[in-house]
Amino acid sequence: MAEIDMPGDEVERLGALLRRVVELIDTKPSGFTAEDVGPPLARSGGTFDDEWNDGRTQVKRNTKDLTNACEAIVKAFDDFDRQMGDSLKGDGDGDGGGRPRR
Repeated sequence: MAEIDMPGDEVERLGALLRRVVELIDTKPSGFTAEDVGPPLARSGGTFDDEWNDGRTQVKRNTKDLTNACEAIVKAFDDFDRQMGDSLKGDGDGDGGGRPRR
């Protein structure tokens, strides 16, 4: 029988980090103003923030897709592991069918 080692903790952590990226990617709701970076960079910072909207939207969309994929991977492996564990709770006759003893 093959053993599958799925790093569930790492995949869950990746999902959490990706959710954080989505939270932080919007600079305006966070209170960012270009003037916060100082006079020499204020205009460049404001221009960048304004023109980065398309990129921001794409990154948010892709990040949400990756987050959903992480959650689906962890859930699929958890479900599979639970099913396999249940199948091993058979009556000891070797069939592993998970049937209760009669």
